[in-house]
Amino acid sequence: MSENITFSVSGSETYYHKDWLKSKGFKWVPSSKKWEKLNILELEADQLSEYCREFGLYYERSDKGMPKFDYENYLWDGNIPDKAVWYEEKSLPNSTSIED
Repeated sequence: MSENITFSVSGSETYYHKDWLKSKGFKWVPSSKKWEKLNILELEADQLSEYCREFGLYYERSDKGMPKFDYENYLWDGNIPDKAVWYEEKSLPNSTSIED
């Protein structure tokens, strides 16, 4: 199991769960306006996630974030799409009505 997971809970709904958060060892961080718990195990983070999902609380886990995408490296590796190939030229069907 991995250690050093940071788990944070935020949102206005946390007001109603502040006693539970305090009992689980969360600390209020005024600068980021969220409750944080540092250095927890993955099993404990899973249990906290279940609670948050059950009550509709917004939470973040440091181990489940999006990997950082290196956009500059992507562009300079020759992966820039060719604008001419983005779409095919389509011919429209002729009208079936006959004009007099």
